Amino acid sequence: MSDTSLGKGIYNPDGDSGRFVNNGGPAIRARMLHERSFLLFEYSGSDDQVTRAHLPFLQNINISEDGKANLASYNLLGRAGQLFAYNGAESRRLKLDFEMNLLHLFHLQETEGFTERMKSTIRNKDNLTEKNRFLGKAGPSMAYDYAQREKVKFFNSLGLSLPRAIDLESFSTVRGPVDFYSVTNTEINSTINLMMYWVNLIRSSVLNDSRNTVYGPPTVRLNHGPMYMNSPCLVEDYKITVDKTSNYDLETLLPHTLKISMSLIESRAGDFGDYSRGNPLEGDNLTGWESILDENVLDSMNYDIEVFDDETFEGLN
Repeated sequence: MSDTSLGKGIYNPDGDSGRFVNNGGPAIRARMLHERSFLLFEYSGSDDQVTRAHLPFLQNINISEDGKANLASYNLLGRAGQLFAYNGAESRRLKLDFEMNLLHLFHLQETEGFTERMKSTIRNKDNLTEKNRFLGKAGPSMAYDYAQREKVKFFNSLGLSLPRAIDLESFSTVRGPVDFYSVTNTEINSTINLMMYWVNLIRSSVLNDSRNTVYGPPTVRLNHGPMYMNSPCLVEDYKITVDKTSNYDLETLLPHTLKISMSLIESRAGDFGDYSRGNPLEGDNLTGWESILDENVLDSMNYDIEVFDDETFEGLN
């Protein structure tokens, strides 16, 4: 790696491996955690259309995993022990706990940055999106500008008209933490909108397409190191808790910290054939202990990060 297309830090090839120079400042280690640890949402549509969206984890997450075998027991007369028959196993259940912090998000935007796959949806079949990407456009725009609209409400509550409010906003000093990162008002708005985009992805995880209920909730794939390599799941429930002790954004009332819990259940259908790791479809087939004994693998392993990187992103739809 010789440059930092993934972030704003400047890679220092003469320094320690994995270290970045932060805009000429002291060297810091850029983990790029959010590019390697994330949830991938897959929304199915008509004509095999699949819309994909990424929810990055900004901090280390807590994961708990439960597995259960369905055993039928037999009690024989005079036998001091039971006999068992194996009736299959239940799908793995995963519990995720993680946080989204607005000030941390500002910091990551300034130091490491986010690739485009983390900021907008990707459709595999969509002529309009294909045309926009060919013309160099970033893809589907945000449908709702949360930050700017909430700021208008804030200024109106102070009795300020919008033009006057914009003039005052440029001289505002109420944003100490944000000024510290030297970001513009436009960057602040886009960051708040980005956080709301991720929150809404979580909300969508238990919803179907109301226009055609055949298309149910999205498949949510967990990616977090060698433990979970594109594990296909369905979301049973989620919980979003506002941490009021960390305060709110003054103008938009967006909480600085959201605590999120999600309960996932592994859902493997594939093509109902044999399991083959890395294959986009066969990696979602069920497998047993034979794959562990043969290759020491059990997960799908069918996420190719190169397909979603900056260089090829504009050509994907």
